[in-house]
Amino acid sequence: MPLSTKDSTSLNLQSGPIWLSFEKFRTEGAKALLSLKDGKVAILQTKTGQYRILEEHDFQDLLGLARDVNRLRRGLRVLLHTARVVQKHPDADSLKLLVETVTMLGSLPEFPTRDSFEPLLPEDIEIDPDDEVDIDPERIHRPFDAHNAT
Repeated sequence: MPLSTKDSTSLNLQSGPIWLSFEKFRTEGAKALLSLKDGKVAILQTKTGQYRILEEHDFQDLLGLARDVNRLRRGLRVLLHTARVVQKHPDADSLKLLVETVTMLGSLPEFPTRDSFEPLLPEDIEIDPDDEVDIDPERIHRPFDAHNAT
């Protein structure tokens, strides 16, 4: 699974198509998803709620940002506790702990995001030799794959 670290400031999500019912989305078919490129986020409104639809790489970027925010929030919480310790006990060990905490927070690596996933393969499947079943992921045409874009 290829992992990459990207500049988190490059995430630029924009409003995309809006479908006011699942039926309208369904009747457009797979071509409806073709417009979800370059940070476009679609809205699907159904009887059960509102859903956002976005491309995998945009989701991975968004997930990476959310993880970074959570990581930084936890780090800042540790830093705040350390600063309180220094405030109550301003000795050399407490100051050293504060310096180490600030240094640690500043040097935490950025979490990688996934560019793609390993293909899923069926397990313990019995295939009738008379059936034409192709489960080789390399031979299956994927119309929305970036490699097949025209």
